Amino acid sequence: MRTKYISLAFVLIIMGFNSYFVKSQTCTSIKLNTISYQFSDNNTGLATQKLTQNGQLAIEPGIIFAYESFASSTASLKLNLALYLDKTSKMAGFPQVLIRFRLFNAFKHSMTIGFGPALYFRQTWSNTEGYVDDGAYNIVGEWQYKLAWLSGELEYNYYLTKNSNMSISLNLIRPESVGIAIGYKYWISKKPKRKRGCVTCPSFH
Repeated sequence: MRTKYISLAFVLIIMGFNSYFVKSQTCTSIKLNTISYQFSDNNTGLATQKLTQNGQLAIEPGIIFAYESFASSTASLKLNLALYLDKTSKMAGFPQVLIRFRLFNAFKHSMTIGFGPALYFRQTWSNTEGYVDDGAYNIVGEWQYKLAWLSGELEYNYYLTKNSNMSISLNLIRPESVGIAIGYKYWISKKPKRKRGCVTCPSFH
């Protein structure tokens, strides 16, 4: 029952913003998650793909799909869906809704920051030898999940063509871990809701 309420909350959030953003500039992106760093030392010893002795830095390969729609030249709504193999080689991921703001836009470079809720899930670690339950995740069958009302992303974009950017981001892939993702952004529509000023690249975000 609790899972149904969480799913309903995400649907309502998406529907609530969709009517406002639907006619704005839109883009989609795909990124490859590469490595991650865990701020805490909870269960880092379980890592099978670790890059450091303590397991806080590890390889966590995966894909992050995104759709983004702009309300203005500096603010947007972004939906992320991520699937990856976590540091214990088990399936994990998250849907995420972000309100994003542009930090700067200069020639071929721009950077944005976003905040919003995420639903983190993973195949349970509870059957892994040495696992210590810290109470951060709920358990449903063979899966664990955590609803985080505040998650985030910091993204850098580099202009490639009129309709494409190279994109690099830092994403909170778990409440206690940040991952580095690299990929490609494609602009579906660049028609703004209203006219805006420009620096040197008027069509670039």
